[in-house]
This record gives sequence, C-alpha cells and structure tokens, in this order.
Amino acid sequence: MKVYHIYSVIFYTGYIDDILIIYDTTQINLDTITHYANTINNNLKLCPTAEQNNRVSFLDLAITRNTPHLEIDIFRKPTTTDTTISYLSNHPQEQKLAVYRFLIDRILNLPLHKLA
Repeated sequence: MKVYHIYSVIFYTGYIDDILIIYDTTQINLDTITHYANTINNNLKLCPTAEQNNRVSFLDLAITRNTPHLEIDIFRKPTTTDTTISYLSNHPQEQKLAVYRFLIDRILNLPLHKLA
C-alpha cells in the first residue's frame, strides 16, 4: 500500500453527508482519494463531483477557483427561476413573508469574501 504525503489534502470539511476536499493535484488525484475513502468502511461510498470549468458546488454554495484564491457565491440549479409567491395570491401572508425572510437571512449569512 502506497503512503501519501499528509500535505496532499489542503482543506477538508463536511456537513452531514457532504464533504469538500481541496487537494494538491501534483501530489494525489481524485481516483486515489476515492479509492482510499471507499476502503475505510464497506457501508460508505464516496461519489465525487469533480470541478468543471474551475467551479464546484458544495451545499448551496458555488465555489470558483481563480488562482490564487477561491470565490464563493450562491449555487443556483439550472432550473432555478428566481420567482416567488405573488403578493396577490391566495396564500397566507405568513407564507409570502417567509420567502423574503429566508432570502434576506441567506444573504446576511453567505460568506461572500474570497478565501486566500
């Protein structure tokens, strides 16, 4: 079994069943990380999503690699319409306001700064 340098993985974080790994591609590759992770426990399988066009989504964030830093934005699915409940609809007032409270809270808590 080959031993990999500990500094190959630069950043690792997870939330419930989602994991974000930033690694040095000169030291290790995605297939090696996937193989190693899948051998740890037979009941768990890592299904990686590699970046495309220097961009990857993690939870509700879109992370873009612009050397030498990362930019973070809100991830929007291709089917997103950015529409909300019409104020003139027959929905209860609380449902109409809940949408805006959610969006305002999301804006206030989104890390829009650049990661160095």
